[in-house]
Amino acid sequence: MAFRWIGKSHDGNSVTLKKLVECPVLFPEYVTDSWLNTNQDLVRTGMVLDVETTGLNQNEDQVIEIGMRQFDFNKNTGEILRLGKSYSAFQDPGRPLSPEIVALTGITDTDLEGQKIDWGHVDQLIGETCLVIAHNAKFDRPFIDRKSKTSTERIWGCSFKQVDWNSKGFTSPKLELLNIYHGFFTDSHRALNDVDALLYLLSHKCHISETPYLMELTANAKRMMTHVIASSAPFESKEFLKTRGYSWDNTNRFWSKMIFKDDVKAEISWLEDSVYHGPFNGIHRDIPLMDNFK
Repeated sequence: MAFRWIGKSHDGNSVTLKKLVECPVLFPEYVTDSWLNTNQDLVRTGMVLDVETTGLNQNEDQVIEIGMRQFDFNKNTGEILRLGKSYSAFQDPGRPLSPEIVALTGITDTDLEGQKIDWGHVDQLIGETCLVIAHNAKFDRPFIDRKSKTSTERIWGCSFKQVDWNSKGFTSPKLELLNIYHGFFTDSHRALNDVDALLYLLSHKCHISETPYLMELTANAKRMMTHVIASSAPFESKEFLKTRGYSWDNTNRFWSKMIFKDDVKAEISWLEDSVYHGPFNGIHRDIPLMDNFK
């Protein structure tokens, strides 16, 4: 299935991209202050969050920039109703950035000198929401959990994993490419830019379901996840497992995958047929909703 690019010319020979300015979310026409006041039972507050860091090690590297924006949404339709509070700040890590991080983020040591993130304010903003969304929550959440107790008590959603981009015709779930498919781009790889880009993206309606992408994400964020561990899997099955979406844990020496709990029976059946050629020899454990992506 091929998705028709927003901004693609009728003859298919060119694409027009617009630079994202601030956060031009696609609000539904019915939203007014009066509607919001009389339908508070339908309104929920979420947050999109992004961090830039000194590296990929979630135990040793540090956050050098945070961007976050609250938003209200219709819990029944997934439509974004209005934007709320935002916060963006730098953090001086106390050591020079690597050339790779400078090239990736555009952030320099001069930008960070003497800067400090107000983690108390971050904690407060997270506490005002019921759902925290990141495009790669498995990366962002551990960095935030180290600094915010409230973060550990919230459900996190992941727009990378909890929207099935592939079934909609997108060849990659990378945010930059999804933005381009939807007719826009951002200037630099900066935290609040990525936050606004993701919010704008999630406000678009899927061309198949005609509902906002946010609807699929919020529905999946409420589904129980299960960690399937294919322990003692035969070495020759590694390509099957990799293709199926399993990741290798080099410390514990096993292949594993996070799936929805209601898919466990089918997954074990596949493992028995394609990997073990007999009874399932691994384990699976349910993950509490608030522990997703930890």
